[in-house]
Amino acid sequence: MIALGATLPSVELWENKPNNKVEFPDGKIIIVGVPGAFTPPCSSQVPGYVVAAEDFAAKGVVGIYIVAVNDVFVTNAWKKNLGFENYENVHFVSDWNGEFTKALGAEFDASGLLGPVRSKRYALVAENKKVQKIYVEGVVTDVDVSSAQNVLEEL
Repeated sequence: MIALGATLPSVELWENKPNNKVEFPDGKIIIVGVPGAFTPPCSSQVPGYVVAAEDFAAKGVVGIYIVAVNDVFVTNAWKKNLGFENYENVHFVSDWNGEFTKALGAEFDASGLLGPVRSKRYALVAENKKVQKIYVEGVVTDVDVSSAQNVLEEL
């Protein structure tokens, strides 16, 4: 995984539609990496971040970015399916080719289930685009270390 203090990779990510590029803002952000939109563990992990968005904001977080190695149509449909279309500080982001995930060192081979390149389950705290904290699950289906509750308690 990317080292503490490292700068977030400058890789093109999309939100809502193709070529709608995501720019991480200055300030404190949370990036949540998930193996795949619509999968049961991911769909159970993400709501914790959305529900706690105001609690994160109270601790100085200016944005929460849910990053999946899926195309932008899938991440957008997942956001709508979960009912989280109207949360302006929570972003569902497409890492359609896995480039961001690979640059973080968070990829794993999910052949036979989700496709060859997917993201490990993680949460990352960055401030001014520098990595401050990293929470990576030992087992990709677990949602403990990277849960919203755990990350919020440690901020």
